[in-house]
Amino acid sequence: MKNRYFPLFVPSSGRNVLVVGAGTIGLRRIQTLMKFDFQVTVVCLAAGEEVKRLAGEGRITLRETPYSSEQLAGCFMVLACTGDRAVNHRIGQDAKERGLFVSVCDNREECNFFFPAVAAGEEVTAGIAGTGENHGATKNAAAKVREIIEGKAY
Repeated sequence: MKNRYFPLFVPSSGRNVLVVGAGTIGLRRIQTLMKFDFQVTVVCLAAGEEVKRLAGEGRITLRETPYSSEQLAGCFMVLACTGDRAVNHRIGQDAKERGLFVSVCDNREECNFFFPAVAAGEEVTAGIAGTGENHGATKNAAAKVREIIEGKAY
């Protein structure tokens, strides 16, 4: 059996999440996190318009500054989503040293959890994760689950 990953659902209310990087992957992660009750802080060198809009609406906290390990204080979960391999690696190491959940977008081996594809409705939430070998299969499965859950076909 290839799938050795256990889905774990945890309360989100009041938990701090740090997303480092606000490019394409970072923005997708931010949008997913916003479906829950996390307190999301985004650290990036230069935010795009959508991230700035979310910050302006008070939905996230934005810090346009380089990453530093001090930014991990009080965090529950950390997402390393920069376009810089060395920075992502450092974030992963720093977070693990502090016992935090960390997902490093460009290196599966440096993660201690995998950020799933999420389908979230009013009463049902599903997380979909693959083995990492066939991203298309995971994407297709997530789309079908979203049709059911978000379309309320249950």
